[in-house]
Amino acid sequence: MKRPLKIVLAILLFIIMSLASGFYYVARNINDPLEPNSDSNPPSTDEFLKGSRQNILVLGLDAGTIGAKDEYNRHRSDTMIVLSLDKKKKDIRVLSIPRDTRVRVSGMGIEKINAAMAYGGADLALKTVKDFLGVPIHNYVVVKLSSFRNIVEALGGIEMDIKEEMKYTDPSVGGVRINIQPGKQILDGDKAEQFVRYREYPDADIGRVKAQQQFMEALAKTALRPSTLLKLPKIIDVIQDNIETDIQPLELVSLANFARQIKQEDIKMYIIPGEGKYISGVSYFIPYQTQMNELIDEIFFDDSNIKVAVLNGNGAKGIASKVANELESQGFKVVNIANADSFDYETTTIIYPKGKKDDAEKVAKILKEAKMKEEAEDSIDFPTIIVGKDVD
Repeated sequence: MKRPLKIVLAILLFIIMSLASGFYYVARNINDPLEPNSDSNPPSTDEFLKGSRQNILVLGLDAGTIGAKDEYNRHRSDTMIVLSLDKKKKDIRVLSIPRDTRVRVSGMGIEKINAAMAYGGADLALKTVKDFLGVPIHNYVVVKLSSFRNIVEALGGIEMDIKEEMKYTDPSVGGVRINIQPGKQILDGDKAEQFVRYREYPDADIGRVKAQQQFMEALAKTALRPSTLLKLPKIIDVIQDNIETDIQPLELVSLANFARQIKQEDIKMYIIPGEGKYISGVSYFIPYQTQMNELIDEIFFDDSNIKVAVLNGNGAKGIASKVANELESQGFKVVNIANADSFDYETTTIIYPKGKKDDAEKVAKILKEAKMKEEAEDSIDFPTIIVGKDVD
């Protein structure tokens, strides 16, 4: 169930967690607060497998259509971040996804990834990111970024070293003027808003993401100061009606306790590798697939994740991907999806090499009706699931 953060203690702890982990707000509007819709269905987030990384999708909404009534407005996700947390190792990895990334959005075809939020809300945005990255997403946070300016003011401003002049008029938000001079300075709410809105970078979307990450680092540094604790009540007043999440209060307490143990050097930031291209007259960000796959391995997986392959043995379209998604949501790393040697398998079978029986048994806990078979020869390196006709 979707629920706003109404419990004061939970809000306070969540703010500590969010700020410490580099959670940031990119302002697009400073008017009405977000009114959570408690009657709508929540996104189908993945079950968290204890001991694995916890992945949280953070969506920062833009202003939508200027002048449109909020109940009819279709907000895109101006900011898309996946926070990947490892409570045991005490580290946080922050992956920024450029908003113009070219992806397939379910039911809509090829689109920019930020359009998923406008077409289908958090549910579709979450599914799109999950399909794009091929990793489980356990929780979500949706933020209307109207609280940004006031949060910066409540923190007493954010100290940053501006490398070069940032000056132009932003036509996308009613002609807002951006004018920041270079040098080390404390950005107040207005200047911070200008900084994160700025778009005139030589490398376009990537330049903007890098600047936002620079701001995240400065925000985290400010938030981790002991003096910030005295300012939290004011911050709570600013954002308590602007955040919607499926993270439950007790989990917020756990996350906040985890965040208190995090140092700034424990936070690593990443950007999807790629380049900007025009396709049919539309500007997209095109990921470098091989490099992105390597980055995903580095961020979301480690040696503790069990590698498996999934083969379609019954001929049903998409069945191997369906089983693979289920396994990935439980923390397994699916390294190959393909067709089996035939489509005549009646029963789903887990074939495993000698020495990998324990891994196969963990798979069998998910696919309860599957039978297990040890591979006599060294033809496979990890458990391989052949999906039979007993799965539809």
